[in-house]
Amino acid sequence: MIKDLFSFVRDIYRNKRLVLQFSINDFKARYAGSFFGIFWAFINPLVTVLTYWFVFGYGIKAGLTDGKYPFIVFLITGIVPWFFFSDSLTSATNVFREYTYLVKKVVFNIRILPTTKILANLYTHLFFIFITLIICILNGFTPTLQTVQLLYYLFCLGAFLTGLTWITASIQPFLPDVMQFISIILQTVMWTLPVLWSPSQFSPRVVQFLKFNPLYYVIQGYRESFLSEGWFWEHWALGLYFWIFTLGMLLVGSIIFKRLKPHFSDVL
Repeated sequence: MIKDLFSFVRDIYRNKRLVLQFSINDFKARYAGSFFGIFWAFINPLVTVLTYWFVFGYGIKAGLTDGKYPFIVFLITGIVPWFFFSDSLTSATNVFREYTYLVKKVVFNIRILPTTKILANLYTHLFFIFITLIICILNGFTPTLQTVQLLYYLFCLGAFLTGLTWITASIQPFLPDVMQFISIILQTVMWTLPVLWSPSQFSPRVVQFLKFNPLYYVIQGYRESFLSEGWFWEHWALGLYFWIFTLGMLLVGSIIFKRLKPHFSDVL
């Protein structure tokens, strides 16, 4: 079991140049046929952020945040990692069906395909990290040494996505409806994460329950890094839970892929 996981990681590392090239090609091809091209990769998230900002910041004013920060700062520091997660999950889940011609090639190592999708979404994510830093600076939150922790939480999110997409991408050829299930689940899960609400607005018992979602650790970590609110080791218990969960998912994902891979060509 552990050997399968190491084999996966080794293959991705050995094919790192191919992964990089595939991700760049995928990013370009995604918007190649449209008039605005790759600008759509940035326009859609921007419109979503502006919509939430208007509705919750000026319209509903639901009081879900504690008022400690301007709403736009609170919103964007939490929603940027969520965009990366949701976009990567949906695109990587469908990767084997999208690249059917590669799946049926015996000589091509299809293990790397989910990773290429995650990396393709990373380019947009890095742009929005930069935009978020600008918005924070304009609102008086200057980056500090703690901001460098964004690299750590980005690695956490990448590892979590890798394990999860090994599972979902391996199942999708046999269960095409998994994409519909994921879309519904994503709509629900977002509201259980501190993207639009502050943990201080709920009882400790409720927050403790919500922390069972490993993404809670990442979303809060991103926000604290942007706003320089503390160090990641201050949440060592939550971090330990996250990594146990993530490593377990990586292990399960590698096993599922190994078991199902021989049958991909029969169903695609």
